[in-house]
Amino acid sequence: MDYLQITERPGLRNPAWIGAFAGFTDAQEGATRAIRYLVHHLHATKFASIDSEEFYDFTSVRPIVYNNAQGQRVIRWPTNDFYYWSDPAGVRDLILFLGSEPSLRWRTYIGLLQRVMAPYEMDAVITLGSLLAAAPHTRDAPISGIVSREELKARLPGIQLTESSYQGPVGINTIFVEACKERGLGHINIWGHAAHYVERLPNYKVAAALVRQVNATFGLNLPMEPIALQASAFETEATKMVAASVELSTYVKRLEQQFDGELAAQQEQQAQGPTVPELPRVFAEEIDRLLKGKEPDEGPSKN
Repeated sequence: MDYLQITERPGLRNPAWIGAFAGFTDAQEGATRAIRYLVHHLHATKFASIDSEEFYDFTSVRPIVYNNAQGQRVIRWPTNDFYYWSDPAGVRDLILFLGSEPSLRWRTYIGLLQRVMAPYEMDAVITLGSLLAAAPHTRDAPISGIVSREELKARLPGIQLTESSYQGPVGINTIFVEACKERGLGHINIWGHAAHYVERLPNYKVAAALVRQVNATFGLNLPMEPIALQASAFETEATKMVAASVELSTYVKRLEQQFDGELAAQQEQQAQGPTVPELPRVFAEEIDRLLKGKEPDEGPSKN
């Protein structure tokens, strides 16, 4: 059985790949919500998908049942869908991928992604991720990134990028990165940092920050107001939650002071010369912690 279902082979010009995986690298759904927003507002066309049957342990990644607009009961299985967008200016088209980290057969799964990519000339791919961090929900979600090659840093001016030196257990995103390297493709992983103490989902502040970055990078001229309103509503609800706890309120104020202090120091450094800013220590540590499968080790007691 061929688990890759291709309904169209669009002719794309110099396409860029932008994708996200639900699961390990999608804290508070920040990354996948960003991809959904891009797909919707670009009116992207679905052209391929991966059948979920052989790649998931459905006792761990359970299907979801819901009522659709017609009141019918529908079962939604884990999805892996590919979309394309044709640039009206004819400069660079996009392939948008919205997937779910598989439970099984990772190498076979990655092979299917490569089959979708194979007909197109791409020199780099971008994946979006979201991680839990010691970041205040009252500020714009910080953005950072990891690149596989030094020269890729110039692709995203203004964003803080580092080269990965991590060693240890990994998610499907890292397996995808290594597969891209084997094909000679560079890789950029853009991370949104989500307030780890917030339980409300999804985190539209992280999604908005990621969309804003993609919007600016590719000059998409996407409307930002809809997701900005969602981000504002998210912040309002999170603030209500924080206000109910004196301990949590104190903790968030401390995070705000730390965040504002590091931001001011960074802006001062940038004003002194056109150097590429270093990734703030606290956020570099959060990326390393995510890859090691650990939670932020600071914060108020949950007891």
